[in-house]
Amino acid sequence: MKKITVAVMGLFVAGGAFAAPDWDKVPPRKMTLFYPGQASYEWVMNKADHSAVPDIVDKKRPCAKCHEGDASEIGDKIVAGKPVGSSKSVLEPTPPKGKAGSIPITFQAAHDGNKIYFRFEWVPPKIGDKKMDAKNEVKLAMMFDGGGTVEGSGLNGCWSTCHQDLRTMKSPKDDKKTKYIKDADLAGGKFMDLMQFRSGKGEKPVDGHVTDQRYNDGGKSLLKAEGKKEGNKWVVTFERTLAGGGKGDHSIAADKVYNFGIAIHEDHTNARFHYVSLGYQFGLDKAMPDVKNYINVTKQ
Repeated sequence: MKKITVAVMGLFVAGGAFAAPDWDKVPPRKMTLFYPGQASYEWVMNKADHSAVPDIVDKKRPCAKCHEGDASEIGDKIVAGKPVGSSKSVLEPTPPKGKAGSIPITFQAAHDGNKIYFRFEWVPPKIGDKKMDAKNEVKLAMMFDGGGTVEGSGLNGCWSTCHQDLRTMKSPKDDKKTKYIKDADLAGGKFMDLMQFRSGKGEKPVDGHVTDQRYNDGGKSLLKAEGKKEGNKWVVTFERTLAGGGKGDHSIAADKVYNFGIAIHEDHTNARFHYVSLGYQFGLDKAMPDVKNYINVTKQ
């Protein structure tokens, strides 16, 4: 059977039509994505800057355990150029006028035994004064590891890809340096699988990965990426095979717990001027009620 690919107005479908879950039956998870400024992996994991480092490193306490409740407050301070952390660092040297410090979103996930589905819903926040990406009003990305394959990702999600020498960060090496993982190993599974929806007309979604740099292609697992406005809110959905199969595709199996993070570029922003989640985890049909940042993805 011939493979058919369609890409129109932010919609991408490979191989034909698929039935989505009944989202009314899928438990929602509320999250707060906040503005991080130049809060790099090096800053977050440095005790002199961040007093929670001993809890993170010694007690293996995920960032979400402490900061899920005050993520919006942190974002408000950073986006306004106010000092944060033990070192009273100003993590946003050029505060974007009028930009909100956080976005509350609703996250849902389900699977059918062959595919996994992710859904994100949010109301666009108060906009800022910079429009860096003329094509895309909104971009939404999700990164996840192979089930504990990226060191530290169980504690801080995708922060292991965000370093102080990236473009627009504190100590940039050049204006093209993108996300990377130190000592990445594609063959050994030490990488982040990356999916991204882009809202621009004719823009294709990203099915890539992060190793020594960010790669926007190579994956074969993303079957569908769709986004649309419903009234005053955005709704974005991903549909992906559990098996993976492409370069930089992690397989998703029932016996593992996957560490992930979410990022949203709102109002035509680019690079670090986005909103990010804390580190979360998901697994298939595996209840873990005592783990605060875990989502059980059940079969529908």
